[in-house]
Amino acid sequence: MNTSYEQFVGNCTVVLTAGGESSRFKNVAGAALVQKAAYVLPGGETMIERMIGLYRGLGFRHFLVLVYHNADSVKNLLGDGAKLGVSILYSEDPGMPVGRGGAVKHAVLQGFLKPGQYFIIHNPDDQLVGKAGDVLAQAVNAHLEYEKNGALATAVMVEGVRYEFTGFKIEDDFVSEVEMYPFIKIPTHIGLSIFSPEVLPYFDRLFDLGKKTDFEAVLFPELQKEKKLAAHVIGEGLWISVNDEKGLKKLISHL
Repeated sequence: MNTSYEQFVGNCTVVLTAGGESSRFKNVAGAALVQKAAYVLPGGETMIERMIGLYRGLGFRHFLVLVYHNADSVKNLLGDGAKLGVSILYSEDPGMPVGRGGAVKHAVLQGFLKPGQYFIIHNPDDQLVGKAGDVLAQAVNAHLEYEKNGALATAVMVEGVRYEFTGFKIEDDFVSEVEMYPFIKIPTHIGLSIFSPEVLPYFDRLFDLGKKTDFEAVLFPELQKEKKLAAHVIGEGLWISVNDEKGLKKLISHL
């Protein structure tokens, strides 16, 4: 397959996951009654609107939002996408939370993701910052190159993360080194994945709508064994994970 960037954008659905309960985020004032992605930031925008704006700026127009917990807070915020200059559809978990893997399978069964179509899965609470448009465009182009060598998916990641606690080195029962928030050099997925159309049958085969499963835990190992999972690494300071109040404060500080 030899797909151009423009062809990819025109034949891609951006899938935004906004169905989680976000239990750690509920401690944030005013967050209990809305899905985390719909929480209003100090500037009046939400995390999910920020990401839609990022993709729209690159030419993406078709979005699918996976919802469940506090689904109405997301639907009422975004509507059909017209006010944002895009088209938005919604797929709600089938009566119980089924995880991101099950949610994608459910969306496929409903016809929201069709054969022959590229798609990107992005968690809105995994915020791209800095030159975010360049970061995303580079990730798409990287996937199109990896695809030529057999990749069906590209996991976007950072080279490592800051450990949230004080790290120690121990020798002969005594501390020989102390480091606050050491950098742990283990490539870490940032909640952004790019998929080729041929990956859709994997979701149908691997996921059971009677279980709650994330695709990273089930699909990624399968693709890895078949050498069909590529990795694209971005810089450390270009991603903020907003899982709790600490992450929210970091994002607000950046904004």
